[in-house]
Amino acid sequence: MHTRLPTSIRKVLPLVYLSISLNLVMVSAALGNQIPNNYNPNLPNPVQAKTQIDTFVLMKSSNPTQLTQVQNLVKLNGGQTIHTLPYQAIIAQVPSELMVQLKNLPEVIGIFTGPIELATMDTYGPAVRGFASAWNSLIMPQDIVSNEILAQAHPDDPQDALIAPDIPSAEALSSSGEVSITPGYYQTSEYMAGSVAVGIVLIESNGSVDPSTENWTSDEKQLVFNEIMAALNWWAKLEPRANLSFVYEDHFSNPLPSNYEPITRSMGDQQYWINDAMSALGYTGSSYFTRVRNYNNDLRDTYQTDWAFTVFVVDSSADSDNRFKDNYFAYAYLGGPFMVMTYGNNGYGPSNMDAVAAHEIGHIFHALDQYSGAVQSCTRRSGYLNVENLNSQYGNCPSNVHSIMRGQIYPYTIKAIDPYAAGQIGWRDSDKDNILDPLDIELTLYPDEVIKSDQQLTGSGLAEISPYPSPIRTSTTINTITQIKYRLNYGDWQQTTANDNAFDETSEAYSFTSPILSTGLHILEVAAFDSAGNVSKVATETILFPDPLDPGPNTDLYIPDNAITNQSVMINGIAYHCQGNSIVQVEYRVNGGPWQLAQAQDGTFNNDYEPFTLALDLTEPGTYVIETFATDTGGNNEINFANREIQVAEPQAARIFLPIVTSGM
Repeated sequence: MHTRLPTSIRKVLPLVYLSISLNLVMVSAALGNQIPNNYNPNLPNPVQAKTQIDTFVLMKSSNPTQLTQVQNLVKLNGGQTIHTLPYQAIIAQVPSELMVQLKNLPEVIGIFTGPIELATMDTYGPAVRGFASAWNSLIMPQDIVSNEILAQAHPDDPQDALIAPDIPSAEALSSSGEVSITPGYYQTSEYMAGSVAVGIVLIESNGSVDPSTENWTSDEKQLVFNEIMAALNWWAKLEPRANLSFVYEDHFSNPLPSNYEPITRSMGDQQYWINDAMSALGYTGSSYFTRVRNYNNDLRDTYQTDWAFTVFVVDSSADSDNRFKDNYFAYAYLGGPFMVMTYGNNGYGPSNMDAVAAHEIGHIFHALDQYSGAVQSCTRRSGYLNVENLNSQYGNCPSNVHSIMRGQIYPYTIKAIDPYAAGQIGWRDSDKDNILDPLDIELTLYPDEVIKSDQQLTGSGLAEISPYPSPIRTSTTINTITQIKYRLNYGDWQQTTANDNAFDETSEAYSFTSPILSTGLHILEVAAFDSAGNVSKVATETILFPDPLDPGPNTDLYIPDNAITNQSVMINGIAYHCQGNSIVQVEYRVNGGPWQLAQAQDGTFNNDYEPFTLALDLTEPGTYVIETFATDTGGNNEINFANREIQVAEPQAARIFLPIVTSGM
């Protein structure tokens, strides 16, 4: 914290800085390596936040394996891929410390943090050039528009959030025998988190049935991609905890053919030109909704994403009002499978397509309309979390704030979303643990019996994820188990092995074999971790390797691995009896000094297994030898005393610089 000096003092020069060394002694409790509530070995430590740089990464060639390796490198170092052009380029937030390493990878041809000269991308094909052009558009500063622009955009517009006619009821889905907790066929956009495959489809009429009045130009096609990527980028930057990333399948550079001219028809005729487009991609289901759903599920499978949806864009550059015949111009189906926009989008214009697309993408993930013309009541609920629409402009709703779901451009430019729309797309954190509710799942461990053999432990078991329960929808999860770890006697956590060789599913069997262990009592702990940062409850078991030379009462101490700089130190220990008799007393001493009584953690030594704590006052740096022994009800003392060393380091020195004010000029 910097305190501004009074003017009278700031004018007195020069300032001379005096360096003063102070010994700072830190006091803390050494209670073992406990797992903090927010611990996750897969995520960057929030205390060590790194500077993130928006970066365009270009691969030498289209190679899925190499691209995945680069994405994993970015992730493991605390960065995040936001946009992917399979399998050639990514746009990512890259930690500054990683930039040089990333640039020197043999599979990476270049990294860019500023505008790209597009002619240099032609070597890599039109798709890469188009991706680079979208990047250039993305990093251009955007002006904030007045809130008065398009003030009358919606009063006569039809509601643009629709219900897909082919969605089975929850009862029908449950009776169909589908029991998987991962997203099913109809669940392609349940909540806005994780990875999303996006099919961008432009329609080009061929004049076979309707006269062809519209023709996509190269600039128009590129603008569509730029604007849709900008809209998705808007959502990704709005809520970092959602860890959003998008993979694009390109059907915009080469629009799909149709016998019909979509803009000259009503929205109700979409079945004709969507059927044509899906047929061109090889999908021939009986319903055009089925064809799009099949396409979305194939996108999800191909690019290994959590979700998928399709964006259809029809050309309207020659149309007078940029609307379909029944006044629709942009609409989407709640929860997918697709959304539709015209090139001009009524009065918004092509250059504001990003604001329109962002609004419609909200619908794809179940957010409701809030502008008054949509006639959506405050009490209507939507989304995986079944959240009310309390920011609607229709009715006397208690909330009245700017939001992307009210339409217009201004909420987009100021990055505004209200908490109710956010809740409808799954952006709610009820317990304030920085994990969004749909990702805040239950992670349970089911350990098997631990096998003792040749002074080693062999452990196994199962970890399972239970989805965050939806009040009204079929519960599902995109979380996966990423690690299961074990440790002994409060030491370092060690990796177990997945029985199928990879921790990447909602249910994982694991196993491990410990190193050779000494005789005595050992505390085994096992914990599971998932992709969202959840940690299971720690499964704990105590295992005894009896000492034939000391079969009665025993003690053991658990000393911190690293040197400490503490005056007050808490040491954990355990007293136990190999033959089941009760421990009645534990004594300890430091460096051969007088014996003192230890304190049982439960207040009284009266069982065959008794954790205890030693409160030590270690004032000088150096090596301290701690000894303990236990006594049982028969008056028998431990034969071989527990004996451990603890290292106390020199206190840390800190330098404080103080300004010395002199009177001379």
